[in-house]
Amino acid sequence: MKYRTTYIDANLLVSPSISDERVRVFQRKLYIAAKKEKEFIAHSLYDKICLDYVLITAFYRVKQNYSKGVGVDGESIAMIEQSGLHKYLTQLQEELRSKQYQIHAVKRVLIPKEEKGSFRCLGIPTIKDRIVQMAVKMVIEPLWESEFLTTSYGFRPKKSAHDAIKQVKANIYEGYQFVYDADLSKYFDRIPHNRLFICLKRKIADSSILSLIQGWLVSPIRLDTGEFIKNTQGSPQGGVISPLLSNIYLHELDKIVANPEGKFAKANIRIVRYADDFLLMGKWYFSKEILTYVDRILMNMGLSLNKEKTRLLHTNKSSLYFLGFEFRVIRSKFSWNKKNYTNVRPSMKSRSKLFSKLRELFNKRRHWSIEWIVWKLNQTLIGWLNYFSISKTTHIWDTVKIIKKHLDYKLYKWMKGKGRKAHRKLRQRPYETLVICYKLLDIEKYARLKTLSKAQ
Repeated sequence: MKYRTTYIDANLLVSPSISDERVRVFQRKLYIAAKKEKEFIAHSLYDKICLDYVLITAFYRVKQNYSKGVGVDGESIAMIEQSGLHKYLTQLQEELRSKQYQIHAVKRVLIPKEEKGSFRCLGIPTIKDRIVQMAVKMVIEPLWESEFLTTSYGFRPKKSAHDAIKQVKANIYEGYQFVYDADLSKYFDRIPHNRLFICLKRKIADSSILSLIQGWLVSPIRLDTGEFIKNTQGSPQGGVISPLLSNIYLHELDKIVANPEGKFAKANIRIVRYADDFLLMGKWYFSKEILTYVDRILMNMGLSLNKEKTRLLHTNKSSLYFLGFEFRVIRSKFSWNKKNYTNVRPSMKSRSKLFSKLRELFNKRRHWSIEWIVWKLNQTLIGWLNYFSISKTTHIWDTVKIIKKHLDYKLYKWMKGKGRKAHRKLRQRPYETLVICYKLLDIEKYARLKTLSKAQ
């Protein structure tokens, strides 16, 4: 209480790392308190989201993850900073304290999927709503982090898709080769609000926080035509707090599978979950009773499986695709070695997505200079390799060789399209020449360094 300020401290805006550290200290204390007591319930949290260092940290975290999309009010981060950040956050703090904060409608954006004619619905809140959602998320997240199981990896601090991939590979090595690859149908759009709030009330007794969450869940959706529609279920995919809410709801499924006295434990079945994508892995055939039990659990939760994408497989007989990776069992290259090995590599779909990005890059930037195209290529290639190169887990050498040949051909076509501006020697071996002369990323060398790295 001694160091708690009742206004937005301008000094913290200059050095946001101080406010970020104070938030982490608070989260650590709340996490320890919830970890010690299983039945811990937080009664007073609303005043915490009104604190200056919480709102400042919330703003900078929203800014860090900010995309160009704006909400229904058309306000962007640049506009807020131009008009005065201190004034903006002070006004928001007063609105929260006086309970005059108004939740805006959500702007719906349709993102095309790979299947023709199908779209993913994203709900884009306003910047103000994102800041308050981030503040609430930071305050309530430690309550559930103390309870979440280690089998959940999506949208959690100090957890990543790499951890999930490592766990899947470890399970396969331990003999869990029968896999039920489940795909939930439109999960974020179908979360039932009443059942979600039953989960929330187990840890939160602050009615003000619960009313804020309810307001975000039921806020109207504005369509492209300008029409507004009601939202009766689901959590807008694109909201800051939606990933946490989705994890809270699917935590009930994690507990059922991990229950030592349940049917899954008796059948020796494990779960690996990343957000709404999860795998059930066992050492024996999945009985009809288990499969029916899974359907019944999801039906009781108000969810359903996409039967077209959900499949049952054995890793020795068919490849498993999860989070952009392909898991397949291969034999050793040496005839004297009769052992089988689990090979983890980028899937064909992931490779095709990279090729699509490269094609779009070269088609739209024919007028660019070599220096600019190299800079953009390095960004794309480093991001792709950082995700798919996991130390002592993935094998990407064959994929890297294919990417190198594809990139060499694309660079040749791009150079040829520039006519006399591109020297003939550059067009002969464009990839190697750009690596030597223009500092284009050497993907084979970079992949080797990532694979040998011990930091992952």
